[in-house]
Formats: sequence, structure tokens, C-alpha cells
Amino acid sequence: MSARIFRDWWSVPVAVVIIALICAGAWMLTQGLTDEQNTAESNANVRLEEPPSKSEVQDMQIEALDGDFQVPSVGLDTGLETMSEVNGTINPPGLRNGYVVRNHGTPDHPERGTTFVAIHSVQGSNAPGNKLIDVDAGEPTVEKGESITLQDHSYTVTDSYTVSKNDISGDDRVWADEPGRLVILTCLQRSSGRSADNVVIEAIAD
Repeated sequence: MSARIFRDWWSVPVAVVIIALICAGAWMLTQGLTDEQNTAESNANVRLEEPPSKSEVQDMQIEALDGDFQVPSVGLDTGLETMSEVNGTINPPGLRNGYVVRNHGTPDHPERGTTFVAIHSVQGSNAPGNKLIDVDAGEPTVEKGESITLQDHSYTVTDSYTVSKNDISGDDRVWADEPGRLVILTCLQRSSGRSADNVVIEAIAD
């Protein structure tokens, strides 16, 4: 499968068949606030740079899923929804939950192939996806051997790494469809400026 993920709006596609996952485009509208006020109001003041249109959200067919999305080692514990890629883009409409992508991999039968989960991270905020990234170190916070729970399935992390947005579309290790595999995708935020890299966390069913 050829795909691209978390590509900024000005980037040039590197493949004819592409999937753009836009989880980086979120900013806090907190200019003029103190650090304490920023923390207190972070959730209310976050906006997506490129929010999906009403028709795109409708086409995503967002549905709530039973069960939780948990990465205990970093304190991530949030809900789940499912969505479809629309118009070549995976752009979750919400900032709080993880989104299982229904039209990639084999999420209905996770034992048969890969389940892809997208979650937003936000520059300067405390969105759930931010727990997966270390902005100062420029790397994922989740390490090999740690546990992940997705609904009623348990996984063990096998790898976590960053991939440039310019390179991820052709990275076969990200898009491999393998039995019992879980891939979590978010953006590696920076202290300022747009995200240039993606975080990829891979795990295998226990």
C-alpha cells in the first residue's frame, strides 16, 4: 500500500495513490494568557488548522466504539471512535479520542491484519495524543515492551520511531498488513512551528 500521513498543507505528494493523515494541524488560541491560564483553558482553546467540512465528517461515518484505548506507561486512557478515510485524508474531527480507521488494514478482524489508530497531538496542550510524544527530546515516549489496550485486546509494543512526513508515504514498515499488528499514529509536535515528523508506535497482540 502506498500512503502518506500527517502531511502539511504545502507538501507535494510523492505517490499517485496517497492517504494524508492530518493530526498535526491543531493549535491553541491562547495568546496573551499566562502559563497557568493556558493549562486551565487548553482544551477549550484548541482548534484544528484544517478542520474537516461538515460533508467530510458525514462521509467519515464516525461511530463510537466500546472499550478504551490505554497506554498505561504514559498515562494515556481515552475513548475510541471509528472513522473512514475521506478524499485521500485521515483527519479525525475530534481531539480527545483515538480513531480506528475502518477502511485500512483489518480492524474488524484484528487477528488477521493491522489495525491503524490515529490520534491528534496538539502544540502546547495536553491532548491525549501528547502523552505519546516528548517534544523536547523529539521522540516517542512509548518504548519497546510496554503494554497497550485497545478495546478488549492487549498488545505489547515492538517498536516506536519517528518518520519524516516527506518519507512516510513510501515506508513499507508503517503500512504492512500483518496478523495481530497495531499501529498508532500521531504527530511529533515542536515547541514552535509546524510538525515535520510523525510518531509511529507498533505493537503485536499478546
